[in-house]
Amino acid sequence: MPFDKKERTKALLWSDRHCCLCKKACGVNIEVHHLVPESDDGRNDLDNAIPLCFDCHSQVMSYNVHHPRGTKYKIDELKIRREQVYEEFTRYLVPPVECQITQKVPGENERKFPDVGFILKHLGNSLPVRVRVVVESFLANKSIAIPSDYYSGKKLWNLNPRFMFSGHFEIPEHLIPEKTKVELQVKVSIVDQYEREHFHLPVGFVYVQDGNYWYAEP
Repeated sequence: MPFDKKERTKALLWSDRHCCLCKKACGVNIEVHHLVPESDDGRNDLDNAIPLCFDCHSQVMSYNVHHPRGTKYKIDELKIRREQVYEEFTRYLVPPVECQITQKVPGENERKFPDVGFILKHLGNSLPVRVRVVVESFLANKSIAIPSDYYSGKKLWNLNPRFMFSGHFEIPEHLIPEKTKVELQVKVSIVDQYEREHFHLPVGFVYVQDGNYWYAEP
C-alpha cells in the first residue's frame, strides 16, 4: 500500500520537494521512500517515510548486503538527514514563543500556592501556530505530568501573533515533595501551519516558598 495522501503531502511540504540525502531540489522528480520496506512490515506513516531524488533512491535500494562495498545508508542516519532537511524548509514557519511559570496575576494579587500561574506569549508579528505544553512535577526522581488537558499536552493552544495567554493550574498534593524543593519542568513544542511539530528544549522552574516566586533553572 502507498503512503496515505495526507502523510505523503506533509513529507513533500516539509522537505520543500528537496531530496533528504543530497538536498537537490527535485520538483516532480521525487519519490517518498519506505525506510523499512513494506515487505518487512514497514509502516505507511511519516516516521517510515523519506523524500528522495531518483539517484539517491537508487543508491539506498541498490546496496547488496551479500557483496558489500562502501558504507550502506542506515535507517537512523536517513532519519537524521531527513529531519535536517525538514527543519531547513519549515523553520521559517516557527515564530518566537515565550512561556513562564509565575505566581503573579496581571492586575491582581499573587496566586496562593499550589495554584500556579502560566503565561504563554507569541512574540512574532505573523504566522499563527498551535502550541503543545507539558508541565511535569518531579517526585522521587520521576517526572509526572500535571493532570490537565492543556498542561499535559493533550490539547493544543491556538496562538495568534502578539497574543498572550494567562492561565493557571493546581499542583495536586501527592505531587508536592514534603522536604525537598518543588520543581516543575515545562516542555513546549510548536505545531506549524504544515502540521510539523518543532520541539523546544525543556526548562525547569523551582519554587521559593518564603518569597512565593519561581526562578528558572537550566
